[in-house]
Amino acid sequence: MPKKYKISVLPGDGIGKEVIPEAVRVMYAAKDAVGGITIEDITFECGGEYYKKEGREWSEEAENFTKDEADAILFGAVGALGSDGKPVRLPDGNHAGYNIVIGLRLSLELYANTRPVKLYEGVPTPLREKTHEDIDMVIVRENTEGLYVPARGHLAEGSDTEMAIDLRLISRK
Repeated sequence: MPKKYKISVLPGDGIGKEVIPEAVRVMYAAKDAVGGITIEDITFECGGEYYKKEGREWSEEAENFTKDEADAILFGAVGALGSDGKPVRLPDGNHAGYNIVIGLRLSLELYANTRPVKLYEGVPTPLREKTHEDIDMVIVRENTEGLYVPARGHLAEGSDTEMAIDLRLISRK
C-alpha cells in the first residue's frame, strides 16, 4: 500500500496565490515520478486578506490540521494592503499573517532555516573563475530567535532624538 502524506497548502496573500498552484503542480509531478506515495492536499485561506474578512489570520480548522495532522506544509506568503494602501496589521502592530509564520516555527520547532547554494553547470555566474564543482554548500540560519523575538521599542518617539531598540536574543536550545 502506498505511503500517504497529508499536505497543508497555505497560499496566503499576493505572490503566494500565484506561486503555490504551480508548486502544487510540481509536487504532484514529483509524486508521479517517484511513485509509491499518495498525497492528500488541503488548501486553506490565510494571511492578511483572510484577516480583513474574518478578523483572524486563519481558521481554527486550518490551524489544527496544519499543526496536528499535516505531514508537510506548503506555504506561500503573507502580507496584504488595506484600503488605505498600508499593510494590514494586527492590534499588536505585526503584519497580519505574522502569527502563522512565527507561530508555526515556534510550535513545530522549525528553528533551522536551510538554504542550499549550488552552482549549476552551464548557468552564468559573476564568479567567472568558478564552476559547478566549486560551489556546493548549505547555509543554516536560526529561524525562531534573534530578531524574531519581539523585544523592541522606541524611545522619545516623534522627537528629534527618537531612537529604536531591537534586541537579539539567543538561547542555549
